Amino acid sequence: MTLRLRLFKLRPWDRHVHAVAATDPDGAPFDGPGTDLRGEDADRAFAKAQPLFDLLARIEPGARVRSLSLDLERPRLLATLEPAIPAADPRPRVIRIDCGWALDAALEAAGAVIAHLELRTADALRRRRGP
Repeated sequence: MTLRLRLFKLRPWDRHVHAVAATDPDGAPFDGPGTDLRGEDADRAFAKAQPLFDLLARIEPGARVRSLSLDLERPRLLATLEPAIPAADPRPRVIRIDCGWALDAALEAAGAVIAHLELRTADALRRRRGP
């Protein structure tokens, strides 16, 4: 059995990733705290998430992802986007995707980052547990 993620949040603007497990590395239900990746560790996760960022760029051309969360249990994607032309409307936009083709595409695009975060989260939980 392996760890399964409940949700994750990507924040490229401050190079931070937060992941929360649904199960522990042995597959048992888990309700403990999440794990965090920062700096270069977060950058590796962002690289794995590029297909997801590309999908959002097709949905909202020119906008830049400020933060993105994907709840794998509901499932639901929320993304805060910086506007393509700030002078036109400087407020960030929020996109919610929770059904249809866009959700299916988002879950498929997130496959590599989910697999990466499951491995990283399992490693972190094993370290917390100790020998």
